[in-house]
Amino acid sequence: MHDDPAPADVDQPTTRTARQAQTRQTLLDSAFEVFVNRGFHGASVDEIARHAGYTKGAVYANFASKDELFLAVVDRRIAQGAKIHQAEARGEELSEEDLRTFIEGRFQIRWALLAFEAILYAVRERPDLMTELGQRYQQIDAVGARTLEERLTDPPARTDLVAIAQQALHEGLMIRHLIEPERINHEVIEEIYEVVFDSEHQRAWQEF
Repeated sequence: MHDDPAPADVDQPTTRTARQAQTRQTLLDSAFEVFVNRGFHGASVDEIARHAGYTKGAVYANFASKDELFLAVVDRRIAQGAKIHQAEARGEELSEEDLRTFIEGRFQIRWALLAFEAILYAVRERPDLMTELGQRYQQIDAVGARTLEERLTDPPARTDLVAIAQQALHEGLMIRHLIEPERINHEVIEEIYEVVFDSEHQRAWQEF
């Protein structure tokens, strides 16, 4: 295992910086896998470090706590979604990896369970974490509002409110899908979107 996440090399600062960035990305990759497989409470810094091939000290050299590591995972998912929207708005061709990550992330049950667990934990035990999660929701809503404004020929007057409604509907349907996966399946969810939003708004929502 690597005890030092970024081997010191005063003669090659660029290489050292690149290694530090790679270490951080490896830790985030492992954190995502461990969090979604073990749950928020079940995941431990020790397990995340082992999965990444580093020591626990390497994790704490990059993240102050498990909560901070979880928020960094959330931030990366938000950034990935924003990257997709911005590239599409500019008419750029997306890589297969970016598209796969975006599509898989839209309806990932394990991630939904993790998010709900983290929210319950924050409500009950960590109001400061709830504040941090609230800030992330504001970022997601802002991306949703910009997407509506860029994609619709006649966007609603309050795209900010529509974006909040879309995110809330998505999360509510995720919960219902977890409870009744056969009845509230993907096809039913798409039909619900069509009922709630008109066809033009629905096209934007499906791509969001």
